[in-house]
Amino acid sequence: MWPVIRRSRTSSTAPHRRYAPETAQVSARVSVPSRLRSWTGLYPGEPENCRRDYRHFLPVLAHLGLLFAVFRLFRVEGRGFQTVVLIALAALPIHYLLPFRWKKPLSVAVSIVGLAYVFGAATAAGVLALAALLIGVCYLPIAWKWRAGTVAALALTFAALRPGFAEAVIPAAVWPVLATMFMFRMIIYLYELKHAKAPESLIDVLGYFFLLPNYCFLHFPVIDFRTFQRGYFANNVHATQRAGLRMMFRGTTHLLLYRLIYHEMLITPDEVHGPVELAGYLVCNYLLYLRVSGQFHLACGMLHLFGHTLPETHRNYLLAESFTDYWRRINIYWKDFMIRVVFNPVVFGLKRRPQPLALAAATAVVFVTTWLLHAYQSYWLRGSWGFSLPDFLFWGMLGLLVLLNVQLDARRSRASRAKADSRDPRALALRSVRVAATFVTIALLWSLWSSPSVSSWAGMLSRGLAGAWRVPEWVNACPNLFNFHADNLSSL
Repeated sequence: MWPVIRRSRTSSTAPHRRYAPETAQVSARVSVPSRLRSWTGLYPGEPENCRRDYRHFLPVLAHLGLLFAVFRLFRVEGRGFQTVVLIALAALPIHYLLPFRWKKPLSVAVSIVGLAYVFGAATAAGVLALAALLIGVCYLPIAWKWRAGTVAALALTFAALRPGFAEAVIPAAVWPVLATMFMFRMIIYLYELKHAKAPESLIDVLGYFFLLPNYCFLHFPVIDFRTFQRGYFANNVHATQRAGLRMMFRGTTHLLLYRLIYHEMLITPDEVHGPVELAGYLVCNYLLYLRVSGQFHLACGMLHLFGHTLPETHRNYLLAESFTDYWRRINIYWKDFMIRVVFNPVVFGLKRRPQPLALAAATAVVFVTTWLLHAYQSYWLRGSWGFSLPDFLFWGMLGLLVLLNVQLDARRSRASRAKADSRDPRALALRSVRVAATFVTIALLWSLWSSPSVSSWAGMLSRGLAGAWRVPEWVNACPNLFNFHADNLSSL
């Protein structure tokens, strides 16, 4: 009645495999095809990291379903995002079961379906047509400089056509969608084409530009092409999927905290009339960045579910100890983009110059480029250039602070860095002071960046600081709690 238990022939077998039921007894009770019994979770020629195991995959699918329920319950990021998650939830089992060689084509097909579902057939057709034109230019059999120049000419042409007569022919939603796919990642791809030793496959290029989460997050992380390509099934698929779920959970937490701060805690600059209101506004206004970090975590976490191993997008940026540390922690993908495309070429070009000069020049070029590219991004996403005096002052002052930090870090010896990283109470106290000073400075700069003008920002600061010595209202409300009246405090 019960299957006969036998001891495995080899003593070196794993403990959970040393005892197994006799095949004849099992097959007599349950009819299992021999083809399924012999399947190891891999199709012929597939990498080990692609091995399928339903015991690990089904919990991943269930957790994604729970996250989708949370998104629907709290209406996280609107209908477009929920549609994309639902498409990912439906496509993930198919992607998991398909042979390895068909996984990338399926991802591209699912991405195009998501584009049509979120924006409609007309917008999807316009995006596909213009995307085919841009990608086709990259495959022209001409020198790299001519291909890069042609792409730049097309970008200028699109920029000129957007506010004009093209609106009657091309849907308005085409431009921001096309821009968020190509305006930065095309720069990285052209950089790779310049240094690549062999042509890139078309499916890799399509998979890089057509990313499913891109259609619900127009502010999208600048994913590196080579990192995206090399990270595909670089680790065990189940470990990668679990890491993606952790990223999505963290991103969900950021977005819910953002909603709480925006709707319940944030005040307007006009409501600042004292130091408490000023501190509250500066902190809450800075924490609105949680929406960007939350969206980045959700986008990259969703890509993890389909086998892409990607680095973290942010790393505890509220705990930065210096301005260079802040630059390394916040929007890591943008920092890597600037280092690879701007910083390293400038430093290499000035390698015969003194190191302080090369570092200063490269840092300055990075922040000027960042300012210009953010204005360029604003034009494509909002239809207006992001050039303003607060914008210029924000990037200029932040760049100057990072430049000074870079010079100081370059002069510090390794011994002094190791000593600064010690865990004694004095070092911890100094670190806390540095973290607080960096946070306050960044919050002030952030408030400047979000102000409509410098005069309005200065007026807000003056109102907040003018009441610094004013007696709080709760002191006058509790005169019996003190030995002296609040009026005596004012006379001091």
